[in-house]
Amino acid sequence: MLEKLQEAIRLLDVNAMFTKLLLYIPNILAATLIMIIFFGVYLLISFFLKRSFARYQVSASVSDVVVKLIRYGCLGIGLMIASDQIGIRVITLISTLGVAGLAIGLAAQQTLSNMISGLIILIDKPFREGDYVVLYDNYGRVEKICLRSTLLRTPDNMMIDLPNHKIIESKIENHSAYPELRLRVPFGIAYKEYIPEAQKVVLDVVKDEPRILSNPAPRVVVSEIGESSIDMELHVWIDDPAQELDLGYELRQKIKLALDKAGIEIPFPHRQLFLEKINFQGVEKVLGSS
Repeated sequence: MLEKLQEAIRLLDVNAMFTKLLLYIPNILAATLIMIIFFGVYLLISFFLKRSFARYQVSASVSDVVVKLIRYGCLGIGLMIASDQIGIRVITLISTLGVAGLAIGLAAQQTLSNMISGLIILIDKPFREGDYVVLYDNYGRVEKICLRSTLLRTPDNMMIDLPNHKIIESKIENHSAYPELRLRVPFGIAYKEYIPEAQKVVLDVVKDEPRILSNPAPRVVVSEIGESSIDMELHVWIDDPAQELDLGYELRQKIKLALDKAGIEIPFPHRQLFLEKINFQGVEKVLGSS
């Protein structure tokens, strides 16, 4: 008898659950329909935006970011409305989570900051994809400007993911901003050497270098009178920033070899000490009297 009663209770529970599910079906269908509508709105808007961007030759980075913003906006609003249909209020849920809700809010704030910074980069255009830049003390080639971060490929072929808000807050050096870039190669000569001779030797090194522009012409200047040497710099102009590092390495080696061949000394840091003659007899008298 007891077993039959328990079986009847289980059947009642199943029937109750099934009844509740039937009651929720219209809400579930409504929520699904809302998500489909908002997804369709996103597809429609992105289609027309991409056509407009292609017509006006808007960069791919700007196009991708705007389309992503439209997608996040449409799907986010759709999800909130759809959740409300099935009895889940997102804002109320986050507020009741307490610490977890605070963490979600802070994460969202950081993400929003990066997104706004990404838009500023795309609008102001301090650099573009393909430019050689120094971002947050990192040198490399800009591979992609995303909504959250910028991807930088270093000379070591490593990919650095830099958050956009950090880029906005730091100094930006763009080596591709103008058609020509000046390359500086420092070196030093001894004080006894003749400056014009050293200048001629170094200029001969770059005379037939095809990667160096003839206008503006290369020049060698005295940059500083140092403690141990006359510090000089070779200034040359190039039109390909991708050659900047490799050409600099080559020129340093060629300058060293050319100065050695010409007998021009490249000094190492040193100090001169001057010893004065000391009257030791006077010192002995002073020490003896004490």
